[in-house]
Amino acid sequence: MIPKLYQFNFDLRQLRYFWVIANCLSFRKAAEELHVAQPALSRQIAQLEESLNCQLFDRQRRQIKLTNAGQYLYESLPSIFDHINTITMRTNSIGHGKINKLKLGYSSAVMSGFLPSIIQKLNTELTNCEYEFVETTSDKLIRSVIDESLDAAFILYRPDNELLDTIPIKADETGVVLPDFHPLTQKSEVTFSDLIEETLILFPRDTNPTLYDEIIGQCHKAGFSPKKIIEATPRSVAIAMVAAGQGIATLAAPLKHTCVTGTVFRPLPKAELMVKYSCISLKQRNNQSLEVLKNYIFSDLQ
Repeated sequence: MIPKLYQFNFDLRQLRYFWVIANCLSFRKAAEELHVAQPALSRQIAQLEESLNCQLFDRQRRQIKLTNAGQYLYESLPSIFDHINTITMRTNSIGHGKINKLKLGYSSAVMSGFLPSIIQKLNTELTNCEYEFVETTSDKLIRSVIDESLDAAFILYRPDNELLDTIPIKADETGVVLPDFHPLTQKSEVTFSDLIEETLILFPRDTNPTLYDEIIGQCHKAGFSPKKIIEATPRSVAIAMVAAGQGIATLAAPLKHTCVTGTVFRPLPKAELMVKYSCISLKQRNNQSLEVLKNYIFSDLQ
């Protein structure tokens, strides 16, 4: 069902008629150019004005003029016609397989890491493919892939979901973000054992339950439960809270450049915590470009 917002009482033909009349400022000349009887043309414009609830032409003089509303519509129509023309041509191209579209979702750590090289590689192999990118949290990306809003997504863990085709991607190191006055900044590497007295600023568990549980598990393995946990999102808020001295946050190593003034990044040992990326897509989703993407991941990124 078409949303009410897009249910207009006029059509494209009436806009075209208006455009021609506005160009020559003559109903007679416009009727000749359009090969339409002048009374029929006048009726179409009257219907358009009724639909818009305003006058488009001042007909009080021998030479018609555009009203202010008519002038605005006249100036706006070229971009509308160009957009419709582009949509029409692209729809035709997509329908005939001349253009393929790939909608990809990602978490920001992916774009700071390996995703740009993937897109560059695909550009050389898929000259007829266009891309649309969506950045959000892993949980939302999973939902978008399942409801087919996205063709594929790059997330920060490997979900166990029977609806998804999950391709593991090599993992990245992680670390912690510390206030710049914190004693642990004196160390080149921080371990979970160092965090026994710290408040942890973590992402909400539902955005990435696997990584969240791994962090808590590493705390338990080091012999303690976190003294306090503050959940914060987005990542920029968590880092700002670290700068304010409210605790420490975990961060994937490719994102250490996002640390702000007042914070310092220190790596964690690889054995303690890694971000395990994956590419997910809906099983049996038919998209030629998606298959090329999967093949590249299998050959180069595992």
